[in-house]
Amino acid sequence: MLILTVAVLPSTMRGQRIVRELESNTDLSIAEDSTLDNKKKMKNIPAEVKSWTIDQYGNRNEIEVDTLRHLYQNNEHSEGANGSYNTLGNLGSPRLSRIYMNRRQDTNFFFAQPFDQFITWQSDFRFFNTKSPYMNLSYNWCGSKNTGFDHFKALYTNNAGKRFNIGGLFDYMYGQGYYDKQSTSFMNATGWFSYLGDKYDVHFRYTHNYMKMAENGGLEDDRYITNPEAFPQRYSSDQMPVKLSQTWNKQEHDFVHLLHRYHIGFYRNHYNMKTEGDSTFVDSASVSEEFVPVTSIFHRFSLESYRRRYVAHEAPKYYHSYNYLPGDSASDKHSMAEFKNLVGLSLHEGFNKYALAGINAYVGFINTSYQMPDTMMVRNDTVEFRHKYKENDIVVGGQLIRTQGTWIHYQADAEFFVAGDNAGEIHLSGKGELNFPLLGDTAQVVVDAQFNRAKPSFFYDHLHSKHLWWENECSAFTQTRIGGEIHLPKTNTHLEAHVENIKNYAYLANEGPTIVKGDNTYYTNNIVVKQCSENVQIISATLRQNFKLGIFHLDNDFTFQTCTHDDVLPLPKISTYHNLYIDFKIAKVLSCEIGADLKYFTEYYAPDYSPVVSNFTTQNPNNRIKIGNYPLISAYANFSLKRTRFYVQYYHANQSTGRYFWAPHYPMNPKGIHFGISWNFYD
Repeated sequence: MLILTVAVLPSTMRGQRIVRELESNTDLSIAEDSTLDNKKKMKNIPAEVKSWTIDQYGNRNEIEVDTLRHLYQNNEHSEGANGSYNTLGNLGSPRLSRIYMNRRQDTNFFFAQPFDQFITWQSDFRFFNTKSPYMNLSYNWCGSKNTGFDHFKALYTNNAGKRFNIGGLFDYMYGQGYYDKQSTSFMNATGWFSYLGDKYDVHFRYTHNYMKMAENGGLEDDRYITNPEAFPQRYSSDQMPVKLSQTWNKQEHDFVHLLHRYHIGFYRNHYNMKTEGDSTFVDSASVSEEFVPVTSIFHRFSLESYRRRYVAHEAPKYYHSYNYLPGDSASDKHSMAEFKNLVGLSLHEGFNKYALAGINAYVGFINTSYQMPDTMMVRNDTVEFRHKYKENDIVVGGQLIRTQGTWIHYQADAEFFVAGDNAGEIHLSGKGELNFPLLGDTAQVVVDAQFNRAKPSFFYDHLHSKHLWWENECSAFTQTRIGGEIHLPKTNTHLEAHVENIKNYAYLANEGPTIVKGDNTYYTNNIVVKQCSENVQIISATLRQNFKLGIFHLDNDFTFQTCTHDDVLPLPKISTYHNLYIDFKIAKVLSCEIGADLKYFTEYYAPDYSPVVSNFTTQNPNNRIKIGNYPLISAYANFSLKRTRFYVQYYHANQSTGRYFWAPHYPMNPKGIHFGISWNFYD
């Protein structure tokens, strides 16, 4: 870190004159000729940008626009900003959170589930409102022309008036990868608009994803990492032999989401407050009308289309256990289309003193169709065709919510599948929040609970492919979770703990048989669906404690987990993240963070990855290995100058012979320099 500081400071000092000149000017301004005189005046351009997500009722949850400098250097890491994911290492590649309580609920198209570094689900999608046109351009890169990755992202959004916003996003990830045959090429194009009127509001989004990923099956021999002296020559990361070649996973997605609401209510006068000296009073001369919604009628429509293809022109002998479809190569196609149409009513909180909470309710119809390969016998020949499945469901749901007020907030949600192929499915969740003064600040206590009863996603019951084939009747699982959080801003302390119990937990397992041929032993791969009929219990506790002394900062994230059946749900006992840095400014405008961080988890039998299903599975019991107990340390310098943030990072600075793997047979990326820059434009 000292070397990095010495290298950065001279160039920074040489640039102080430029920085001082920038400081003397308004960042968001343009010059225009005055019609009254020949002097140039500065016209300020407002830079205010707001963003929010919406829930299934249209409630808005405001979130901060992504312009923060802190941890920007870790945004592109597939293991996550604090290293909490199992991953294949390359940009955008499949990943699975090691922190169980942070895992998302399964989507019906489970092939897409592990790609959440790239895919933005509807609940996380951001809408915007701006006072001037806003654009963000970002570019992150590392490695050489043969290794590493490039990531370019462009976002543009603009308001037409105060209420209507339109925008677009282009996101392109290309990861050549540091290891052979692991490239990723992902493209996202999204357009959206929103209108926030008194009596009507609407949110619309369309997204198209194209994803192509090469599969290498992991290293042919882990000793290239753990014991390189066992080989007659040294191999660079991209020269290490891997298990698969000419194997790809490809996916395409189309998402259409529309949610609009019509509000019934009344107008009332709103009196602005005025301050003179030490007195604050109502300014009777400044009165405006505000609309108070009482009841809303809402309609939610969504269409999600998923298409996936697994292509393998060749595989090592005995890599797969079985072949179910004719031909020498695999070309498996799976698809899903889900159509949802829901209508509902809302009674808003706060329209009078007795309306202490809001109430939402809906009824809807869900139609889902699936396609996959199948075979039939025609004149003693095996002929392949497309097998189609359909599911239809009627659902009802509701919500009780309180967001206004100072001390107490709460939310309770319920959804029931009352008729159709998944009748009897139940989803319940609740959350309560208490805010109270403590140590001159506001402390917060949160309690939450969940109950789910449902069948596993469709592909746990039905899957046909070249090398995997099952027709199951999985039992419904029941999942119960309860927990709480304490947040103390004054001491920068956050503590949370959760307990979960699962009955009939469903999971993917590798049960490929072992084949012995002479002196050679082959561990084949055959993925199956299994359910644990016993209760699986998980206990998790997380402590986030940050310290500050002047410009010195130490951020700490510590998670403890235990599971009663770690053979079906493996979890590391401890996962930690630590970040030591100094935070200061140069010439009052160049903000700097210079430091180093550490990612670590304890040794355990981590989930393996199967290219055939693009998912993580339990390891083959005949060939299990442990990973973990290896700290990954990176040094970095993070900067922010007005509308621009940028960083340089020396990733995996402590690389040495050892067990540096994010998943079995998938090593961490080697040491190297990473760069990134992000520009904001408001005009």
